[in-house]
Amino acid sequence: MNIDFLASALINDTNFALQRIDSEGTETPNSTGTRAFFEMVTEDGRVIGYIKSWHESDDYAGFVHFDTEGNIVDWKTFAKGIHRKT
Repeated sequence: MNIDFLASALINDTNFALQRIDSEGTETPNSTGTRAFFEMVTEDGRVIGYIKSWHESDDYAGFVHFDTEGNIVDWKTFAKGIHRKT
């Protein structure tokens, strides 16, 4: 999923930055799409949550927002065509 689109979908709280977690196995491209994982980080470097996102080859995409204890805070899915770059 496009990180700019993901950030705009998380408009409830704009006092953070999304930082991709780049460790082995966090982004898993396969024949059906891509999955990526992010930390939500405040300006002072504190992690306030996590995001797991996916973007399937048929343009179905979405994310799950977790707090620091692993509880689901929010989730959204997006149908084909809603998140395409123009």
